[in-house]
Parts: sequence; structure tokens; C-alpha cells
Amino acid sequence: MNVGVIIGEGRTSIVRAFGNDAVIKIPKDHVPDEWLRLEAAYTSAARSVGAPAPEVRDVLEVDGRTSVVFARIDGALMWDAMRADPGRQADLVADMVGLQRDIHRLSLPSGLPDLVTRMQTKASAVTGLSDDDQAEAFSLIDALPRGAGVLHGDLHPGNVMISDDGPVAIDWFDASIGHPLADVLRSTLLMRPLPSGTIPVHLPGADVETLESLQRMYVEQFDDVLSAETASWQAAVAVSRLAEAADPEDNDLWDRWRTRSSPVT
Repeated sequence: MNVGVIIGEGRTSIVRAFGNDAVIKIPKDHVPDEWLRLEAAYTSAARSVGAPAPEVRDVLEVDGRTSVVFARIDGALMWDAMRADPGRQADLVADMVGLQRDIHRLSLPSGLPDLVTRMQTKASAVTGLSDDDQAEAFSLIDALPRGAGVLHGDLHPGNVMISDDGPVAIDWFDASIGHPLADVLRSTLLMRPLPSGTIPVHLPGADVETLESLQRMYVEQFDDVLSAETASWQAAVAVSRLAEAADPEDNDLWDRWRTRSSPVT
């Protein structure tokens, strides 16, 4: 098996070269095999309706672990381009917003889960959420408008490749069908500086000033999507994020859940 050098690494997986025109995504030890199978299925479902997503070439085993072979995308990560040339950041944010809006407008494919069901499942897995809070989270999520858009679920500059054919969204594991506002608020969380000034692991090398600027530019371009339900969606998105235990600190996520009326930040 022609598994080559490491070309990328995230919290859950390692990406290696695979032959001349592909990459293979291999899960880390703590990641269930099912996650990679789901990512392959969701990526293919999104791509089937025209989403700018990488082609899934194969699902196979590497050292006993389920791994996914994707067509290689020639280009740089949007986040790397932002760091290399800060003067391009506004234009690149606009490109990411355009990409996300295009995804939201796609025809609905079969094979993607319902956002509300997925958020409720995550809420049920949050350690430290009381029975009363869990019941309230279920009710709050259930009462939100369903929506009917394709949602990437994890869109930020570190999950966008800049190719010759335009931006391509990678890492579709959190994709679903639901309300675009949830996707937008999820992205604002992923681009936020953490309260202590800690930098999100998925945007290495960032600084607080850059993250605040990117988040502000991003939110301004989605002003038409924000609505009266924004505070409730923000609480629901925060409690869902808590289930992932992905942030080095989560106090502000708990605060967003407990207040349930904070403005978008």
C-alpha cells in the first residue's frame, strides 16, 4: 500500500499522501472507525448534489483502522493563505462566505442526517448537563425552525482548500440537513478566540486580534441570516459543541448555554 508522508494532521486524524493524486485520512487511536465511514458517506452525499467537496476514492484499512482515500486537491489551505498574506483576509472571508451560501442552496441529497436529531443526540452526551438542563436543551432544539439547507457543520478557514477551480470544503463529518443559521453560528464559534486568549487548535498560529477581525468580517456578511431565534440557536450550538470536548477550555460554551440570550459573538 503506497501510503506516503504526512501532509496534514488534525485533532482526530492524520492525512498522508497516497499515490500520485490522492491522500488517505487515517483516524487517530481514540477515534471510532465509524466516524471515517460516516465522513466518506457524507462527503459523497454532498458531492452528489454539486457541493465543492473532494472525491471519495475508496474506504480501506490501514493497520487495522478504517481510512478514507480522497482525490488530492492541489492548493493551499485558506487558513495558511490568510496567515501568509494578512492583506487578503477580507477577500478570503468573502470567498468562504460565498462558499457557505452556495452549500446552503444546494438540492438536498439523501444520506445526510437531520440537524435537530443530531444536536439532540449530542446534547444527551454532554457530561455535566443536569437532567433538567438536558430536558430543556431537547425542548429548545426541538422548537427551533427545521430549515432545509445542506450544512457543512464545521466550516472555518482551516477546512477550506483554495484550488484552481475555486474553494473546496473538506472534513464533512458534521454535515447535516437543517437551518443555515445553525451553520453560521457554528462557524462563529470555530473562529472565536477563547476567553483566556487560547488559540483554537484547528487554527494554529492565530492570535486574538486576527480571530476577532475574521469573526467580525464573517458575521457582518451574514447579517441577513441572523434572526429573532439567534440567541436560542446560539445556546443550542454551544451545548452541541460541548459534547465534542474539542476546545481546550469550555467555560464560554457553558456561559452561552446558561445565559441563552447573549448576542452573537
